[in-house]
Amino acid sequence: MNLYHLGIDDTDSLKYGCTTYIAALLVEDLLKDSIFADYPNLIRLNPNIPWKSRGNAGICLRFYSPRSPSEILDKALNYVEEWRDQSDEKNQPGIVLLRGDVPQYIKDFGKRALFDVLSVEEAQTLAKMSGAEWRSIRGGRGLIGALAAIGNTLEQDHTFELVVYRNKDSWEKRRKVDFDSVVKFDIETQPFTFNNIDYEAKRLLITPHGTDPILFGVRGESPHILKRALEIIKFEEGERWIIYRTNQGTEAHFSQFRLIKDLRPYQAAVIEGTISRRPKVLKGGHVITTLRDDSGEIDIAGYEPSGGFRMVVRELMEGDRVRAFGGVRLLEDGRLTFNLEKLEVLKLVREKLTNPVCPNCHKKMKSEGKNKGYQCKKCGLKVKGPALIKVERKINEGVYIPPPRSMRHLTKPLQRYGLEKKFWAGNLEIFYGRF
Repeated sequence: MNLYHLGIDDTDSLKYGCTTYIAALLVEDLLKDSIFADYPNLIRLNPNIPWKSRGNAGICLRFYSPRSPSEILDKALNYVEEWRDQSDEKNQPGIVLLRGDVPQYIKDFGKRALFDVLSVEEAQTLAKMSGAEWRSIRGGRGLIGALAAIGNTLEQDHTFELVVYRNKDSWEKRRKVDFDSVVKFDIETQPFTFNNIDYEAKRLLITPHGTDPILFGVRGESPHILKRALEIIKFEEGERWIIYRTNQGTEAHFSQFRLIKDLRPYQAAVIEGTISRRPKVLKGGHVITTLRDDSGEIDIAGYEPSGGFRMVVRELMEGDRVRAFGGVRLLEDGRLTFNLEKLEVLKLVREKLTNPVCPNCHKKMKSEGKNKGYQCKKCGLKVKGPALIKVERKINEGVYIPPPRSMRHLTKPLQRYGLEKKFWAGNLEIFYGRF
């Protein structure tokens, strides 16, 4: 048997379809005669790409099989053609099949796809170099994600997601997942599952809202803990389930520290500097301020859907030292702005210089000009320098992220800090089943 890596991407749209569902159908077919070398991989790519459909995820299946490359590719293409959104012109599926070990340059390509903008032409060039074969539909933009999914082999930190799919005749209907049972699951599996519920908004986070095959998905640290969802969570119209190994919740897209002058549209990046302008609240509740480093400055923004997170941005003041994690957005006027996904407050201003208060009159003294000291206009008392006063702050140094409902798939929840994995042992449990 040969070792294969089968990557698939861009089969869905905002209205229909799901690449992970196609992967689940392929898994069922491959299990007839193939042996999986890994859990199916679900790889979230750069979340700032403007032409993504929904979560910008590619899929990779890694398995040993007696089948020929053409047989595997034809089978995958048939499933993609049957289940993709053929009505959406933006839908450009890509399928890549690589035999043998994954070359380092494919791994490098996969890493770059987490934070940068890559081209179909480069994906085709590297695929050809590696001996991989591919199939594409329309412009084949999905080849980028398909090859990137192959390249992201998840050798270090990773999480898992158990996805339950629903019967096709229920895709247009409201999902039937019991809220209280999800609460029970969340309580019993903490801190080893994450982002099940947003308690502040009293909202389920495991259920999507579109007309797609997914009934719900739960994320956590191990397949064993996730399988408890099948026992605890009450739901109806389930068809099949599968467990993916994934980079969700790992912040894999935040591997690049950049100077502000080096930022480019749609990148994911980490920047560090000093707040150089007082935050202001825009119409709609968005909060924006300015960050400066030695190379330049850029506006950083916390948006209204991020809830209390934007209030942290609002409490920043000039001179605060911060590390900002997020994506670069291109505005209509050509300027760049930085959309915050996470903020680390490194050092807060605790004291500031101000006009001194007259000890006799208890009124603020007026400046006499640069380096000329201050004078009380009432009694005439003069002093040489300004006063140093303490500043009361409503925030502290530390890490701040948006509430679960506003977090991106790759953002690391606070409860995962300290649970990061350094390797994968390669042990597989049963990862697929039907109801």
